[in-house]
Amino acid sequence: MVFGMKKAKKQNVVKKAIIFDLDGTLINSIPFHLGEHIAIFKKIGIKLTPHFFEKYCNGTKPDEFYRTILLHYTGNLKLYEQALALREEVFKHESYAGIRTFLGVHPLLRRLKKEGFKLALASSSGEKYIHKNLSNNKLEKYFDVIVGSSHVKHSKPNPFIFNLAFKELSEKFGMKKSECVVVEDATNGVIAAKRAKIDCICLLTSESRRDIPKSAVIAINHSRIYGLIKKL
Repeated sequence: MVFGMKKAKKQNVVKKAIIFDLDGTLINSIPFHLGEHIAIFKKIGIKLTPHFFEKYCNGTKPDEFYRTILLHYTGNLKLYEQALALREEVFKHESYAGIRTFLGVHPLLRRLKKEGFKLALASSSGEKYIHKNLSNNKLEKYFDVIVGSSHVKHSKPNPFIFNLAFKELSEKFGMKKSECVVVEDATNGVIAAKRAKIDCICLLTSESRRDIPKSAVIAINHSRIYGLIKKL
């Protein structure tokens, strides 16, 4: 740097695409799932606690976090197939009618679409579950890209799901990672976004502020997200 010259200020890149998580970010589903999983594990003699579920399971695929739960509580996977079978039975005919969006989700998505943002959904849940909840809450029309568990080889905090969503956005619209933002609610999601090298906003819907990695910008509710995107 030449003496007497000020270092040029880094120019912010204009954001053009948002990658949303689903559970705990757009829909208030965590209490529903927590209750169901506690009941399932109770049937096989395991007392699953909300703290363990929120810290180690939130944001990952069921087949993976069931392993995590069993290894923690029993030290082995002897009950793995039984637990998955119970889960399959419980959710086989579930309509998810009671799961609704958080206040402010529809106004946020409408505004983003109106202003030309491309929107992606990246969820560790199965496609049937994703589309049922999108349909129940009239959210399908907002999303240009949807990535579900059948496409995902590795769960969060692995960055695979966000890299895949970005790849589809890039192929469709020519996006760069610097033009994208991830919106999450969980520590595993924030870590995954950082590993994918995509800016992240984290809502305080599932975890406390102190538990969220410093790599994310905090949004106390959905009404703050648009303004935060503009400042990134």
